Amino acid sequence: MKSIQTIEYALIVAVVLAILMAIASKPVRKYRVILYAVVVVIEAYFVFSKYFEYDLITDNRQITSMLTMGILSEALFAVVAYMGCLPTDHRITKRLKSVRAELSVMGCIMGFAQMIYYANSFVQFFNGELSTGRTVACIATLVLLVLMIPLMLSSFYCVRANMRQSSWKKLQRTSYIFYLMLWVHIFGLYGNFNGGIADVFSGKHGDTLVCYTVLWGVYFVLRFCKYLYDRHRGVKTDDGIIQDDDDLVPARGD
Repeated sequence: MKSIQTIEYALIVAVVLAILMAIASKPVRKYRVILYAVVVVIEAYFVFSKYFEYDLITDNRQITSMLTMGILSEALFAVVAYMGCLPTDHRITKRLKSVRAELSVMGCIMGFAQMIYYANSFVQFFNGELSTGRTVACIATLVLLVLMIPLMLSSFYCVRANMRQSSWKKLQRTSYIFYLMLWVHIFGLYGNFNGGIADVFSGKHGDTLVCYTVLWGVYFVLRFCKYLYDRHRGVKTDDGIIQDDDDLVPARGD
């Protein structure tokens, strides 16, 4: 159950962080570059300990796992995703969405850090040395990388402001594939591929896989329900991986 506790801990941290950033949205957006730099330094400190073998300031397994295994990164993406399920016109929703881009960039930085931490797995993948599950996880990670780069770049206001609105919206729709690949990545890592479909969740980390499956399964159900609700009301929304407040960052017209 320790792994699930780590996931829950990461989700709590991500939610609290999102709320605090939303409360201080103006200074967060003003000093976002400094915020990103801090995240880069923290991630580099934890990730490169694997390669340079220095002692960390903490040996807490939950903290090190969150920052090196991508657990906090996925939690941040989950928080960003669930924001797209909130009532569009609610004041709290607008407040949270105002820092959606910053949360996304932070998640991407942590995601890149995880890839560096597990770089050896990619070497094994291309050499054909990985198990079926690990191969699935690596393929999902490569897809995530391809999607994450443009999604991250479009999270920067200077890039968004120079994109055509139609192009930006098309790019945002790929975020749903991105979220699905986050689950596929976990599926490959923690699924049991030694038996049939019924045995997938029976592996050593089956409880972890169940947790992530519920997390993303509920999201897709809620997002589809919100899509139907908005369509019924005649409201068009493009809730992708970053915030979509045109009054904050106007995209170029077509």
